[in-house]
Amino acid sequence: MAMSISEVDVFGIPAPTRSRAARTVLPRPAPPQHSKPLPTAPTSALTSAPTSTAIAAATRRRWPGYALVACGLALLPWLVVLATSLPASASAPHWTVAWVGLDTMEAAGLITPGVLTLRGHPARSVAAAGTAMLLLVDAWFDVTTSTGADLIVALLMALLAELPLAAACGTLAVRAAGPRNS
Repeated sequence: MAMSISEVDVFGIPAPTRSRAARTVLPRPAPPQHSKPLPTAPTSALTSAPTSTAIAAATRRRWPGYALVACGLALLPWLVVLATSLPASASAPHWTVAWVGLDTMEAAGLITPGVLTLRGHPARSVAAAGTAMLLLVDAWFDVTTSTGADLIVALLMALLAELPLAAACGTLAVRAAGPRNS
């Protein structure tokens, strides 16, 4: 006997419904035919400098981008410090907690964009991008911290599971984000 579970049973709220009405495509109007040339705008209007308000608004929109670039550039010297000063091996007292925590975040990360995609939620793009990054980090640390037979298992997991899932999540993130409207 097949058992059916609805979204209301699982999530407590029904998924939003969307109408799939057909779009009416209207013909494009023909461009107007002019018997005399159109007036042109004065050259000063085309080359006028932007106002201080427009510059301030553009700066407010872009400052996070500048800040992130600056932080990334500031990390470059730190990479040299790390590469020359870290010990070849280290012991971590909470090793198991770290790995179980990372895999727990990956499981939640895979479930979240899956559910959001099924519901058509716009946040699926962000969730998929975050999950892709978690999977890439997991593959990186699995491979770089393993030796011997564990390295073979880590490589197989990276090549057969983590990297393909990261690619799928990355693709979902890009497609769900849609075309850029700027």
